[in-house]
Amino acid sequence: MALALVGVSWTAAGGLAAAASEYWVAPNGADDQPGTQDRPFATLARAQQAVRQEVAKGLTEDVRVTLQGGEYRLDKPLTLSPEDTGSTAHRIGYAAAAGQRVIVSGGRRIARWREGEGGTWVADVPEATNGKWAFTQLWVNGRLAVRARTPNADDANPHWQLASAELSADLKQFAIRLAPGSLKPIGRAEGVEVMIAGNWEINRKRVAKIDAASGVVELAPPHIGGPEYIQPAAGRWCYFENAIEMLDQPGEWFLDTAAGKLYYRPREGEDMTRAMVVAPVLEQLVQIRGAEGRPVRNVHFTGITFAHTDWPIPAGGYQGVQACHYNTAGSAGSSSGRIPAAIDARFAESCSVEDGELVHLGGCGIELGEGCVDNLVQGNRITDVAGNGVNVGGGVPRGNRVLNNHIFACGQRFYGAVGIWVGIAERTTVAHNLVHDLPYTGISIGWEWSDRPTPCRENVVEANHVYNVMTRLCDGGCIYTLGWQPGTVIRGNHLHDVRRSQFAQGAPNNGMFIDQGSKGYLFEKNVIHDTSAELVRFNQCEHDWHTWRDNHFGKREEVLASGKETVDIAGPQPAYRQRFAQGHAADDSSQ
Repeated sequence: MALALVGVSWTAAGGLAAAASEYWVAPNGADDQPGTQDRPFATLARAQQAVRQEVAKGLTEDVRVTLQGGEYRLDKPLTLSPEDTGSTAHRIGYAAAAGQRVIVSGGRRIARWREGEGGTWVADVPEATNGKWAFTQLWVNGRLAVRARTPNADDANPHWQLASAELSADLKQFAIRLAPGSLKPIGRAEGVEVMIAGNWEINRKRVAKIDAASGVVELAPPHIGGPEYIQPAAGRWCYFENAIEMLDQPGEWFLDTAAGKLYYRPREGEDMTRAMVVAPVLEQLVQIRGAEGRPVRNVHFTGITFAHTDWPIPAGGYQGVQACHYNTAGSAGSSSGRIPAAIDARFAESCSVEDGELVHLGGCGIELGEGCVDNLVQGNRITDVAGNGVNVGGGVPRGNRVLNNHIFACGQRFYGAVGIWVGIAERTTVAHNLVHDLPYTGISIGWEWSDRPTPCRENVVEANHVYNVMTRLCDGGCIYTLGWQPGTVIRGNHLHDVRRSQFAQGAPNNGMFIDQGSKGYLFEKNVIHDTSAELVRFNQCEHDWHTWRDNHFGKREEVLASGKETVDIAGPQPAYRQRFAQGHAADDSSQ
């Protein structure tokens, strides 16, 4: 079998030739220095100023910014505009120094812990007083801590079922009810947040009042109606978080925003006098903001770890639509947004993010949105992400490539997340990625719930290895499709181990779920086995609307033999496969 991408090699973004203009940055540098290797700058913002001066003069050669190993904490996102752009002939690169780990962080370290009562440790966080810094994520020695919750995440039954859910006709009152006595009395119920799972997405709402004896919980306004397949209702699974009364397990934390105090119960072996504790301040780390007719062109990030972001839910709550798109009160029933990404690009052209990491993120990982053309996301490890790993969509981005990435453990907070989401886009290539351990779908392509024509076309999903998906929700699979996409190819993917959680409510989970209006695809040389329901399922579309060639669907032993060529090729190409297998990143405790 000869897949279209096998043997094709794109020039690595980090492969800058020796540049006449080169600047250095180091954590122990100073911004009043010249930015040389011996006297480096201290911040990315200062390096950006130097690059901008080069751009203003007119680029005659490439420009390189080399970051020496260490952590760079941002006070605001690094925002690149047309004033920061490379040219067609000359590129601008921000790269980690060879063999060194560079972390660009949107977080702050919390120190000076003291032992409290009952195994709980306490740190003063005066910046959080009166709700000024109400972070929803916390990492201890590089490991995501659990916001204090009930039932506990490691309980035999980590969720409760709603006995009822009632939203008033005027949308002014919303009450849910549990079995009496499920919840303990809570001193400050207004800080509590509830997660209620739907079919393929979730709800998150703040709480106004709890009557523990009756089990009645009043949700905080404003409210919004919604479709029955997502909306809270009797029988839906839920849990509650963010009250000090729920802080009863090692690895849990609670932030008292009234007093500015952070509480944590250490896991076994954690020494809080030495622990590295990080809370996020920013929602985004890098914003690429070109304009129509004035893109940010030929800018590249190589070998950099981007870490520590947050995304608190809106005041009106989070009502998932699909793949981290959501409605909230006041949106008049239409999708009001998509969870933001740590690296967010608009009108970027021929830019790249390569050979780095996107980790410990409270939103999504990376997004190529409106006006993005011919960009590359390759060789990255993307994990411990609250939402989607990679987004491509909005304004019909064209010719973008998502290649050779290792994407796993996304959807940590928003269970409707996917590893790679491609919406209304043209000529997107998603190839040779390793995608696994997700609460919902692995790769989602298309974004129109009808069979009418759209600009979505000629996308390629090829040679990906996707497994262990659908671990929480339902109605998805390793690959999910929507809408009419002429010329789209789904080829040579190895798809298996599609789960069915005891908390899933709704339609089956499949190797490939070909959903409403899907039309005009070529399915070729795919291997599918070990799924909780049908290997391939169709909804409001038909098998014969597509072309099928030499696919291998069936029992594991049989299709692994007949589709061996696909199985051998699927996933990262050899150089990336070897790097991921050896451990792409250094010990996370360095974060």
